Amino acid sequence: MRYWRDKGTPVEKLNMGFATYGRAFQLSTASSQVGAPTSGPAAAGVFTREAGFWSFYEICTFLQGASIQLIEDQKVPYAVKQNEWVGYDNKDSFETKVRYLKDNSFGGAFVWALDMDDFKGQFCGQGNYPLITYLRSLVTQDVQPLPTMETIPNHVTPPINKNPPHAKPLPRPTISTSSNSADNFCATKAGGIYAKPDAPGSFYSCANGITWILNCPSNLVFQDSCKCCNWP
Repeated sequence: MRYWRDKGTPVEKLNMGFATYGRAFQLSTASSQVGAPTSGPAAAGVFTREAGFWSFYEICTFLQGASIQLIEDQKVPYAVKQNEWVGYDNKDSFETKVRYLKDNSFGGAFVWALDMDDFKGQFCGQGNYPLITYLRSLVTQDVQPLPTMETIPNHVTPPINKNPPHAKPLPRPTISTSSNSADNFCATKAGGIYAKPDAPGSFYSCANGITWILNCPSNLVFQDSCKCCNWP
């Protein structure tokens, strides 16, 4: 992000990525600190089935009985159990990154990927979507910036993938935006996302009293429970 900012890209058009997965390796020596020798990726997760790539909900299971350390300069954790090592993000590292995001006035946050979080709250004991829910609370604490035609507001999430964790992820469509100055829905509303009862495939985005109408991708409808476009 700093590279593109320093090359002249407007900071409000730069969104910071947040990961709900970790990279895992098999240690080849007794050393486990950052930079320790490895013999390759760690074993594939039970659900994601890709060596060295673990979802957050798989990492939560691994953390039981693991030794957890902090990479001081990056402010992110890693965990070690026997000869397996995984680097990942948690709520504390998300908070550090959002502080950096806001301090530098970047446009917002995006997540890869929704179905890598503990979406049903079955593994981490922190409720549904613990990382994404916490991220949303962090980025919406202040007044939201006005959305533009080029960007999606930082509090709008892509559609939730309802496939089971072992299934191939669905394509992630984008959300188109359009303004409607004749609709004053947001005039008295706090900044945020609201359902549009007369149009299930659309929803309101309010910022600074300005009304924006956003349209879900084809075949999706807005669900107020998750503030997202989803399959009907």
